[in-house]
This record gives sequence, C-alpha cells and structure tokens, in this order.
Amino acid sequence: MARHHHRTVIRREHPARARVLRLLFGLALVAALAGAYYWGHRTGSVRLAPFSDGSEVLHSRIAELETRAELDQEALKQLTRDLANSRSVIDELEGELTFYREVMAPEESRGGVVLRVPRFLATADPGRWRYELVVQQGRPTESRHVGELKVRLVGQALGQPVVLDLPDLDDNLAGEPLPLNFRYFQRFEGELNLPPEFVPERVEVDIVLQKPRSDGVVQAHDWSDVLVYTSGSTIQE
Repeated sequence: MARHHHRTVIRREHPARARVLRLLFGLALVAALAGAYYWGHRTGSVRLAPFSDGSEVLHSRIAELETRAELDQEALKQLTRDLANSRSVIDELEGELTFYREVMAPEESRGGVVLRVPRFLATADPGRWRYELVVQQGRPTESRHVGELKVRLVGQALGQPVVLDLPDLDDNLAGEPLPLNFRYFQRFEGELNLPPEFVPERVEVDIVLQKPRSDGVVQAHDWSDVLVYTSGSTIQE
C-alpha cells in the first residue's frame, strides 16, 4: 500500500499589516455609505414634489362665502331700513292727503272759521311737547281771514291753579301771539316746554278775527282729548 506524504507550507504573516488593511477597508466602507447618503439627500431635496391636501383652497373658499354672507346681510338691513322709510313717507303723504281733503271740503253748515282739535305729542324729552294747531274756513270763500290765535294751557302746579300762554312756552314765538292770515287754512306747528311741576288739565283756544269781519271763536278741550299716541316722531293724521 502506497504511503501518502503531507507537505507542510509555511506562510509568513505580519499582524500590523492585517490591522491596517482592515482599517482601510472600514474607512472606505464608511466613505461609500456617507457619499451615498449625501447624494440621495441632495437628489431627493431637488426633486421633492410639493404636497397639498387642498385645505388652502377650502379656507379661501370659506372666507369668500363668509364675506358674501356679510355683504348680503348688510344689504338686507339697508333694504329693510329703506322699506321702513318708504312706509313712513307713504303714511305721511296719506295723512297730508286726508288733511287737505278735509280742508277743501269743510262742513257746509259752518260759517266763518273752524278750529280743528289741537294735537299734542310727547317727545323723548320729559316736559317737551310737539303741537299742531289748524284754523280753516268754514264755508268756501275767497275772502282772507286776518286776526290772532290765542292758546292757553290750564292746569295745576303744586296744588294751585295755573294758566300758561302758549307763546311763553315756545321759544320760537318769544311771547308773541299767533297771527292769522289765510284764505283756506293756516297750520301752526312747534314745540313747547312745560314746567316739571305743571300738570295740564285742558287747552283753551280763542280766535279773534278782524277780517273779513270782526268775529270770535272760543273752544276748550280736555288734555286727554288733544293727546296723540303714536310711535313716530311727527304728528300724523
């Protein structure tokens, strides 16, 4: 039987050289990984597509709709105010039309002049009142009526009877009587101030005519009969 002979190979290794090779290999691997990361990050940042979920468009649309709703609401308020003003103007015109119809078609049985019931309306200021006085012809005539209108407020103040003349209560009249000079009718409007302690009970009115002939008309009305209850700021028919 043949006999096998083993050959022994002797290799010389340098421990320091092996460590250097392993270190160089590790550095190369780290450099390669770092380069790959840098290149990938740079390429990804340049080619990154913008992301949008549509929320900005929705917010813009909502803001637009809110603005339109506010404008529509303001327009509706303005329209409501315009309609209210128009209704007030219509009511005033209807009242004036009624007034002129009554003036131009007075009672046929009355001659001379006719005094319509005085009208007093409270204002926002306590003690301050708006008033309206109308004197008109009794029968249709072309004659002018000239004279004076005297108005007195009779009442109580601190338990004592008091009489106040209208010209002394209206600053615009300055104590002067109301002059009459009309053909068909004459209307007086103004504001007067009543003393805080004065409680009115009635209104007395005297018409003193010089033309077309001397004549006189005297009327008295309870205070409750001359009050006008209305939510408006002017006396209405």
